[in-house]
Amino acid sequence: MHRSRVLPAAVATAALLALSSGLSGCAPALGVGDWKLEPISWDAQTFGDVDVAFGMSTVAADGVGGFWSGSAGSWLRVGADGETLARFNIEVEHPLHGIGDVAALSPTELVAVRSRNEPDATPGLSLVDMETLEYTDVPMKPLPEDEPDPAGFDFGDFMFGALAVHDGDAYVIRYQPTPPTPAIDSEVLRIDLDTGEREVVHREALTFDESTPSAPGAPPVDIDVDAEGRIYLATPANRIVLAPDGTELSRTAQSATRPVVAVRPDGLALWWGGSAEPSTAESVIVGGSAEARDLIKARQSCDELYRQDALHLTYADEQEPLSLLCSPNAAAWVGDAWVVAVGGEGDGVLVRLTPPAHLPPGGPTVSSTT
Repeated sequence: MHRSRVLPAAVATAALLALSSGLSGCAPALGVGDWKLEPISWDAQTFGDVDVAFGMSTVAADGVGGFWSGSAGSWLRVGADGETLARFNIEVEHPLHGIGDVAALSPTELVAVRSRNEPDATPGLSLVDMETLEYTDVPMKPLPEDEPDPAGFDFGDFMFGALAVHDGDAYVIRYQPTPPTPAIDSEVLRIDLDTGEREVVHREALTFDESTPSAPGAPPVDIDVDAEGRIYLATPANRIVLAPDGTELSRTAQSATRPVVAVRPDGLALWWGGSAEPSTAESVIVGGSAEARDLIKARQSCDELYRQDALHLTYADEQEPLSLLCSPNAAAWVGDAWVVAVGGEGDGVLVRLTPPAHLPPGGPTVSSTT
């Protein structure tokens, strides 16, 4: 059974000090098997520091221990020490309002999926200076695969989705309809951000049956890349790991409403999707407001949520279910922990999820489960 403990900030501090000094006390200390969950507070300007607000839709590590997080036109940067480094809104009329997924190239430069308001806007990527909000569009060189097919269909860059970066390249999900069948392909494009050269690394067939009422439109697909260039792909039907050249290393079946994947640089990965399974993992909630702690605790189970995407950990060829943070909006490895965005309007929380120290490193996996 999953066991969770909620520690107020002062008690948590005492527990950590007792652990480091080898002392014991009445407050429970963090055991080596505990996952630590900590609500992240940030300066909301008008309302001061908050740890419960609107739900963020994207999280991106800034490369120096902090992260960017955004939802529609609202943006936030939190530093490695927890300080709010930036907080601003992008006006609806601004071309960058409503940009899609993002990934950081430097602490203040993001590559963003372009999703603009102009009638003739086409999918693409932009390099955005988050201090000035000036942007440069990434050139997009055509692919041989984009030649019209025998039936005369030429969708080109029909739609872009999730995004990751690695070694100067962007990895983006591109959706391509496959008429006359009611289906759509999700392609992993690798794009050189300097030259615009790009290639299709992987193609995965999807059906519109995999698009649920809570996520209308193209079936959701998430992507992340580890330090070795391995690609982690989460679809409604599968958890997939690819070698840097696109060779499939593993495939595990799942049934996800809104799949999410976030990988530690060494390949230790968190996947959200599918039904909850019995878990022996233990967790402790430290710090934060009572409201934030209650919201985190409520997500140990998916039962009361409109999305039922439970958490699984994978490392090497093993996997472990975790009764934590069901059905998030987004997640990313930041510094020495995952930052996970959960909740919606009025009950959104950013959570720092620190794994137990004893967990082994991840890495390539060659097993396949169907």
